[in-house]
Amino acid sequence: MRIARLFVAAALMAAAAPSLAGAQVESTPIPAPGKPNFSAMNFLIGTWTCSTKSSRRPAAYSTVSTYTMDPTGYWIEETSTTNKTSWSPKLTIMDKYTYDPDTHRWADVTYGDQGTFGLAFSSGWDGSKIIWHDVSFAPGPNVTAQSNVTNTKVSDGKYTTASTFTETKTSRVVSVTGVCTKR
Repeated sequence: MRIARLFVAAALMAAAAPSLAGAQVESTPIPAPGKPNFSAMNFLIGTWTCSTKSSRRPAAYSTVSTYTMDPTGYWIEETSTTNKTSWSPKLTIMDKYTYDPDTHRWADVTYGDQGTFGLAFSSGWDGSKIIWHDVSFAPGPNVTAQSNVTNTKVSDGKYTTASTFTETKTSRVVSVTGVCTKR
């Protein structure tokens, strides 16, 4: 019985071979979107020192962030390092920013130490402000809600950040503000 199945399979393959040989292979290149216009974001390129204060922590913490343009021209890449504090280990976080012309929005893909990940979108700059909405946020055992993050460009060498989150156990709203200056 097995031999009969093998002969049938071989016959079917032989019959199909001429039609497979005549099949045409598509050679049209995959259409690529145009490269993003980063003119509103170019001021970020370089190294920044940020001082961030959470209302539930005793002191601000410092982060060094370096922004570069990736070789393809489709992304601005950010690497941020926060030194160890009494409440947190040393952390390194990476972000990649791009513009999606189909949805007319900016995207920020985040990943890093201790399983950090995120995906945020923004409709872009409105004057000196850009507001990021984290679409990957889900309430959990420590945080039930979070606000959008607002970045405000003060100058080509300074910007501020502001956001809040709500603690699960206490329902306390915690504010997080930052000031970043270019080196």
